[in-house]
Amino acid sequence: MRKVHSLAAVLAAIAISISGCANFDAVRTSTISEECQSAIQKQNEAWSDPETPEKQIKEAEQASLGACKNLDEWSSAVSSNPGSMGYQELDTEAAANTVYLSCASNDPERQTPVCADAAQRGYLDAS
Repeated sequence: MRKVHSLAAVLAAIAISISGCANFDAVRTSTISEECQSAIQKQNEAWSDPETPEKQIKEAEQASLGACKNLDEWSSAVSSNPGSMGYQELDTEAAANTVYLSCASNDPERQTPVCADAAQRGYLDAS
């Protein structure tokens, strides 16, 4: 049986490839550890509750940046739980691109495994 891709997915892949910005390491699905999944789930719960104070959301985001081993694992976990970043839908590449927001506000020194990996791979460049 042939797999059919949506027009949007095909156009997005073409646009990324043409622009020279394709980073297929972040696109691939990474194995998600229990520790990372649990941290992302807690982050999702914090974001989902409108009564959650901003400080608690920030703490949950910081915990997930430290619990996940790298950007691939974090973006895979976030794309499985898009509410953890306040989205209804989020693919792994879009999730990887949101890491700038989390690292800038929660780990500007890039001390967590996720932010250190994202910085090394150019996701935190200001360009």
